[in-house]
Amino acid sequence: MGHRVTQSSNRKTQVESIKGSEVLDTSEPHLLFIGVITRPHGVKGEVWVKIVNKADKLIDEQISNVLLGVDQVLYELETYRIHRNGLLIKFNGCNDRNHADSFRGSKVYIPVDQLKPLRPNEYYVKDLIGLSVFTENGEHIGDLVEVLPTGANDVYSILGDEGEILLPAIKSVIKCVDLVGKKMTVQLIPGMRKR
Repeated sequence: MGHRVTQSSNRKTQVESIKGSEVLDTSEPHLLFIGVITRPHGVKGEVWVKIVNKADKLIDEQISNVLLGVDQVLYELETYRIHRNGLLIKFNGCNDRNHADSFRGSKVYIPVDQLKPLRPNEYYVKDLIGLSVFTENGEHIGDLVEVLPTGANDVYSILGDEGEILLPAIKSVIKCVDLVGKKMTVQLIPGMRKR
């Protein structure tokens, strides 16, 4: 479940998608978990998708299909629209409420290539999870295990020999993200460690 994370110098990180732990629901790196179908909507086959965090900000105007459930079955979309902090979807061939109700509880995934492109210094959470985290001095402090969305900025949960270290996702702390090298370099602020 990835969401976009933007490092910003004004100590505010924009969260534009979903909680990091949700990314782990799929082993497919080209898919993004966006929410769960909670109920049918109306009588003509639409379903209501409860969006996880702000995944709706990632959805492009050209989405043509989604994948559903643990088996990630591909479904072609007839229509979709953002509606009241959720997503209304109508699948091709789903024309009544009973058929729509059969999708209840299904997790919804979108192919990453159908999402809006990332801007510089934006990352999907799924790409951040598992990065090895080092100080500027080269000391390994642990691995990034979760991204916690908060009001002002995201917080990265780093798990290492000292236990959990929580790092704010701001430019003064996060110095470099190397996705190819699977590495993040950080500058620790005094008091961040339990030592």
